[in-house]
Amino acid sequence: MDKDKIMEQLVAKFLDGATSNEEERRLYDYFTGSRVASHLHKYKAMFEWYAGGMAAPLPPVAEPKGRRARTVPMWAKVAAGAAAAVLIVAGAAVAYQHHAQTERMYAIYSGSYIVRGGKKITDLKVIMPELRRIEHEACALGNRYKGIGRMSPKEIFKMMENENKQNSNRPTI
Repeated sequence: MDKDKIMEQLVAKFLDGATSNEEERRLYDYFTGSRVASHLHKYKAMFEWYAGGMAAPLPPVAEPKGRRARTVPMWAKVAAGAAAAVLIVAGAAVAYQHHAQTERMYAIYSGSYIVRGGKKITDLKVIMPELRRIEHEACALGNRYKGIGRMSPKEIFKMMENENKQNSNRPTI
């Protein structure tokens, strides 16, 4: 077995904390020498420090070769912050618009009520679904009878009678 392979095994054994004093001495001699295998060169500063009795400051950790940690450029951070700010402002604007629309709706229907089971209900939160349904039906009727303004009362009553015959369970408005 060649010397580099033996040193590679001793390094692995050293890193596992299983070397004897004699094996550690061999590692120190190898790494303080002039010829160290390129794949073991990353351990050279560490073993030189151990061989020197650890009197000098600990050597800096060598950056691993290959892929480095990526840093995010400042413009990307600023762009991300600006995008977040735009989203927050847009969300607040949508929330405010919804709130204002609800307030307008409540102002329009202020004083409205419905009667259910002989009881008068004035709470807008309770009656709003009913008011919206009635409004939707009124719009549908308006669309269905667009030409009613040009009809005579007799024609209107005749049309309503015909519809009542077809839809006997639907109330007449």
